Amino acid sequence: MTDQHDKIKRYLDEMCSQVKAREVHTDLRDELGNHIREMMLDKEQEGLTQEEAADYAIEQMGDPAAVGKSMHRLHRHRIHWGLICGLISLAIVSLFLMWIFTTNVTDDRFQNSYNIQVTYTILGIMFMSFFMFFDYRKWKRAAWWIYILLNTMLMINPMFSKSINGIYRYFGAHGFYLDLTTAAMWVLPLAVGAIMLDKLRFNCNAKSILSYIALVALPAALLFQISDWVRLVMFGIISLVLFGWITRKWLYTVIATVITACIGFLLLLTTDSFHRLERFSVVFNLEDDPMGNGYYNLSIMNILQSAGWWGNGLDTAFDQFKTSYFDYPGVLLIDVFGWAAGIGLLVAIIWFVASMVKTLPRIRDDFGRMIIVIITSMFALQMVYSLAMTTGRVPILSVVFPFIGYGNHLIFDYAMMGLLLGVYRRKDTVSLKNNKSRPTTTPIQ
Repeated sequence: MTDQHDKIKRYLDEMCSQVKAREVHTDLRDELGNHIREMMLDKEQEGLTQEEAADYAIEQMGDPAAVGKSMHRLHRHRIHWGLICGLISLAIVSLFLMWIFTTNVTDDRFQNSYNIQVTYTILGIMFMSFFMFFDYRKWKRAAWWIYILLNTMLMINPMFSKSINGIYRYFGAHGFYLDLTTAAMWVLPLAVGAIMLDKLRFNCNAKSILSYIALVALPAALLFQISDWVRLVMFGIISLVLFGWITRKWLYTVIATVITACIGFLLLLTTDSFHRLERFSVVFNLEDDPMGNGYYNLSIMNILQSAGWWGNGLDTAFDQFKTSYFDYPGVLLIDVFGWAAGIGLLVAIIWFVASMVKTLPRIRDDFGRMIIVIITSMFALQMVYSLAMTTGRVPILSVVFPFIGYGNHLIFDYAMMGLLLGVYRRKDTVSLKNNKSRPTTTPIQ
């Protein structure tokens, strides 16, 4: 029996030597070793000796080098060129729109906007490249540290930073500022998901559910303290989506959504000192406050009406509203190039989000799938609402247009897309041994 075992081991060693992704070696040994043993068992039942059965099975498997090369082609790093081409296209559109803006605007405050946008784009692409080659599974090991660090920063930020429009959103001083609430909106769902994924997926009891609620409630309370309602709402929505996806308990998720919405509405009704509800209600009757809360909505609608199918051209005049164009890149695009360009942007965004969604079934690792769900949901939420604001028919909020809008959010956009691409890159090289939802067998060593 030892001789037969050594023959199989040598065969598997030679086969695995051709596969560069060492993580899948154990899985390949399991799969091919079991296949060899099954063939041996069949031949032994037909009357062959163990040695003859082993020789037959190994011969049937084929040349180990050739088999190893074919396994290497199946288990190697992948690049999602479609999404990368989409990102390059969005970056070009972003920079082109900002060039149009700085060329037409006469206010000196905005003349350097193009250079700043280029800087943010380059930094974002650098972070994207790093996270694309970063082993995303390290997030899981660092999740508690990331969670504690970001919550601590949210807690102390109002003590050290200045408020902007009543919001303590930026952390830092002396020219360096981190968009702290945007960082929390992106990173904290990943940290909470990494901490609770296994607990909720395999032991969804009252204790684990309450633990999840507590982990979400702390940053939610801190974002409420900072008064960044937009990032707070998006964090809450993604947390609910994540809970539903992990537990598959959709009734609980719906109940939690209703309760959360009621609590949020009551807090907004009783504690809002910035009259946010007025900005929400003004969309139902814009003429009541045309130069106040309804000004931006009416300005956007007037631009859409004047643009026509082919727009007003590159030399369109910039009035008072249009000096805020970097907050509404979709409106700028339609103003200059018309409804046709707006429809093109809509189609491109639908394709982009659909491409991210299509990566999900290809990921075998539960943690990687969780990352895809969070990032795709967050991008879809921001893109859909940004497109809705482009019509002027919804409340104008500080929701940025990913990859196109102006600002340092671009760094987070590209970094998170790099993380998604990193998950996709390793989709065929992650060992199933690391996925606790799948059964494993003892490999031949």
